[in-house]
Amino acid sequence: MHLPESELASERMKTRYDSGATGHHFKEGDQVWMYNPKRRKGLSPKLQQNWKGPYTIVKKLNNVIYRVQRSPNAKPKVIHINQLTPYRATDHSSV
Repeated sequence: MHLPESELASERMKTRYDSGATGHHFKEGDQVWMYNPKRRKGLSPKLQQNWKGPYTIVKKLNNVIYRVQRSPNAKPKVIHINQLTPYRATDHSSV
């Protein structure tokens, strides 16, 4: 089977991108932060929080793609591992 040149190039780019994926590995049920750089008007980009969460890993679809969900009633999202980081609860009471 012969693939068009554009599909071959696309596959090579995907392979190269996935090879540089982060070293984190998550299991189903793990809590994670999800990177979401959505900008809100009126706030400096430096002061906005780019990580949303916690999200729960619902399923590992392959080595670099995960299905995550914010709550049991929320719609699951399919996210690349580069946009996930382990969740650690923050304690702002001491600030």
